[in-house]
This record gives sequence, structure tokens and C-alpha cells, in this order.
Amino acid sequence: MKDRAFVGASLLAAIAASLCCILPLVFALGGFAIVGTSAFFESLRPYFLVGTFALLGAGFYLAYRKPKHACEPGSACARPRVNRLGRIGLWIATALVVAFAAFPYYSGAVANFLLSDSNVTASPAQWANALQHVSFTVRGMYCQACAKSVKTKLMNLSGVWKASVSYETSQVEVTYDADTVTVEQLEKAIQDAGYQAQQM
Repeated sequence: MKDRAFVGASLLAAIAASLCCILPLVFALGGFAIVGTSAFFESLRPYFLVGTFALLGAGFYLAYRKPKHACEPGSACARPRVNRLGRIGLWIATALVVAFAAFPYYSGAVANFLLSDSNVTASPAQWANALQHVSFTVRGMYCQACAKSVKTKLMNLSGVWKASVSYETSQVEVTYDADTVTVEQLEKAIQDAGYQAQQM
């Protein structure tokens, strides 16, 4: 019973450790603003990961430890405390924990699958006289899912022709129609995605 509690707690900790990249996807799909949430969970990620694997270690210890006292064959104490299904469940839970803990590394593929930024219908030729370019420094992006959620927010704004987002450099480049959308609206879209933006 104790090993199940440790496994459940480790799963929760692994999910919490990846919320910095899971939340932008969830909130981008729902269209909600999550200002500052990603940065908050990213700052806690190392602690959650340490807790996750400590709890898993405790679960494995309880599942595989040998009894302190020898028992006679056939006696009640000779029965294993953790059955085979329990150990299989522990290994399955470990695989899930690893998948959640590693989510930031494959979040880009998930984000590309779930989020669409192809709502722009106008061609650049229509905007030839009004096209402008602006750059932002963005704080709080830690994975590809973060960058994709920012790009999706920007591309869904009327008047945005192109948005290039890099979480590695913490920069966003936007080409937009100045007659349709303002720099302030672009900045607000980035903030609504959960990040702090500053025009360069």
C-alpha cells in the first residue's frame, strides 16, 4: 500500500515538473491568458524532479526490499508483500513519470499537432504599403511548446503576416500590417500566452 502512495505522489510531482510546458498548451487550446504561470512552474521544476525520483526510489525500495526475518515456507509471513502485478504497475508508473518529466523535450511536436497558426488569409501583396517589423525580448519561454503557444497567439491576430519565435534566444520577430494591428496588441498577445514581452 505504501509503495502505491509513493508511485502516485511521484506521478503528481512529474506532472507538476512539466507544467511549465503543459500549461501553455492547455491554455492556448482554451484561449485563456496565463501571465507568469509558466515562469513560476519552471522555477520549481528542479525541486519537483528531485521529489519525483526520490518518491519513485522509495516505491522501488518498498516493492523489492527483502524481509528482515526469515520465514518458514508456507507460513503467512512467507507470502510476498508486493505481488507481481504491483511491481508491473510500478514499472508502468515509472515509464509514465519519465514521459511526463521529459515532456519539455518533445513538447514542440505535441504543440505543432495541437495548435494551429494558419488563420492568416491575406497575402503580403495586399499589405505592401503597411507592412512593419517589430522585435520583442520574451522572458519565461523554456521549451518548444512555449514558443509555439506564443506564435499561435500572434498568428491568430488579424493583421499579423509572419511571426518567428525562438525560446533559445528568447526573441520574437513579427511582421504585421500597421493599419490592422498595433505593437501594443502584439505585446498583449504575448502576455496573454503567459510571458513577459519587451519591445527591442
